[in-house]
Amino acid sequence: MPAGSDVTYQVSVYLLPAAVRAAEDVRRRTGMTNSVIAYDALDAMRDRLSELVTARRSGPDRPDSLFPGRRESVRAVAAREGRRQLWSMRATDAELHVIDRLCRQTSAKSRSELISCALEAHLLTPRRRGRPV
Repeated sequence: MPAGSDVTYQVSVYLLPAAVRAAEDVRRRTGMTNSVIAYDALDAMRDRLSELVTARRSGPDRPDSLFPGRRESVRAVAAREGRRQLWSMRATDAELHVIDRLCRQTSAKSRSELISCALEAHLLTPRRRGRPV
């Protein structure tokens, strides 16, 4: 293992207030770090990451319409769900490499966008019985 491989860097992520509360609850219940919570979300959502990033940008679907959904304004989302809050985690160089590769693969504009899409989907989507977060 090369020297300095244990060095970590802060990664800032903007999450909906409900996701921040859910992550804090997971951390309290399990003792997991924010990083592990984020990596679990990225692993769980890995097959849907591109879809989640695209959905965040395009807005809600318009069933039975010829027209695509429009992205809601930041104000409209904040009024309904609350303003996204700063949440942070720590990542090593190797972990950042994986996150950056996922950003490229999904066309996420930033690490924050990628991680928040995964966390919000993972933590805020109702689970089937027997599948607690």
